[in-house]
Amino acid sequence: MIVILYGTRPEAIKLAPVAAALEALAPGRVRRLHTGQHDRLIPHLPPAWRLPPEEHLAVLEPGQSLPRLGARVLEEVGAWLAARRPEAVVVQGDTLSACLGGLAAFLLGIPVAHVEAGLRTGIPDRPFPEETARRTLAAFARWNFAPSPGAAANLAAERTPGRIWVTGNPVVDALLAARPWLPPPPLPPKGRRRRILATLHRRENHPRLPALFAALAGLATARDREVWLPLHPHPAVQAAAQRLAGSRVRLLPPLDYLEWLAALRTADLVLSDSGGVQEEAPVLGVPLLILREETERPEVPAGGHGYLAGTDPARIRALAEAALKGRLPFRRGSPYGDGRAAPRIARLLLANLTADP
Repeated sequence: MIVILYGTRPEAIKLAPVAAALEALAPGRVRRLHTGQHDRLIPHLPPAWRLPPEEHLAVLEPGQSLPRLGARVLEEVGAWLAARRPEAVVVQGDTLSACLGGLAAFLLGIPVAHVEAGLRTGIPDRPFPEETARRTLAAFARWNFAPSPGAAANLAAERTPGRIWVTGNPVVDALLAARPWLPPPPLPPKGRRRRILATLHRRENHPRLPALFAALAGLATARDREVWLPLHPHPAVQAAAQRLAGSRVRLLPPLDYLEWLAALRTADLVLSDSGGVQEEAPVLGVPLLILREETERPEVPAGGHGYLAGTDPARIRALAEAALKGRLPFRRGSPYGDGRAAPRIARLLLANLTADP
């Protein structure tokens, strides 16, 4: 049995094509295990994707600290794996579910495959705790599937003990597969107004949220545009968003994956601190401003697919105005592959499971 392990929305999205590709090549051999780290944000995925069966854990507790969450992942995933002894565990990215679920597998002698391996900012706590989580994974993952040559070079420079391949990122596979299933946009017709879509949730941006939300409110004052903000359910984001009361920023509840893509492709500009949005916006050809001081996806700004705007409100507003007026060139297309990452990963994993029993 091959276990696809995830706990958050981005993991569920990016691992779905990998799970489907493995199931197609090895029917009945794959199981998905959801830790419950994001119990309310796991997306609804099209049934036509033919995903393998899914089992659920419940690691999340009210008011839980990061150490407590990590301990729960290690304990619960470890017990589940010990009872079943799968032949491999596949994780994605840099969450506590990926890092500590992968560590549980390693401690049980079960080989770990890491999808989206090699992303780095070079700063241990930015993003927090993801940078340290993905570095930890690299210390024990047997197979590393890097989304880009730059990510693979990071792993090689660190003398990562596992094998490394450049496969692309299955987030592109997921988006291309999702397009036929997109619902109508969860927003009214925009008419002649320009539409700005924004997301903010990164933990390191929490202290800056009042200033960042003020920048959005300032952009919304012009009558020729509208600003839409789907709110992340994190209490810090919800609390800071109260400052937008009375502004022209239009707040939305959290959007499901397909709803989000439907909204994103109608936008004239997206402002976000999300890693996933850095990957999705270029595929849809939506101009992107990255509201962070650094990014572990340098291919996006380096390739002209987006601009690293930082977190200074004045700079963000200036760049947004320039983008809306067509003064910032943006390059359409993904720096993370051709949408065939998942079958590459599946074939490599199955071949190496046979070669390295």
